[in-house]
Amino acid sequence: MKIATSIVGLLACMCATSGADKPAIACNTKAISAAERPRYNDLVGKLRRSIRYRRELPDGYTFRLNEQSIGLTDLTEWIRMERVCCPFLVFQIEVSGSNQNVQLTLRGPSGTKAIIESAFQP
Repeated sequence: MKIATSIVGLLACMCATSGADKPAIACNTKAISAAERPRYNDLVGKLRRSIRYRRELPDGYTFRLNEQSIGLTDLTEWIRMERVCCPFLVFQIEVSGSNQNVQLTLRGPSGTKAIIESAFQP
């Protein structure tokens, strides 16, 4: 699936170091093995299709996801892979009661918000 590949490429292209006093934003696009890449692409597609709402934060975004479209197991598997590729991201999952919506928050140091916005445009 080209969507996931383009997201990883976009993250890699937009990575930058904002100075010695701030953490570097660096993606390792080869951190996800060739064997895992098809599964990663599938998970990115599920994640993008499941986004129902996004809320802007000062340092990232919160996405409301439809759990019918991406289950918690798939979501945590995507996070496991994404953490290896983009270790500067901070992930937070919020699940409340029996509601079928899950919230995923992605945050990071300065510059991260623009990367997230570009990767997950509505």
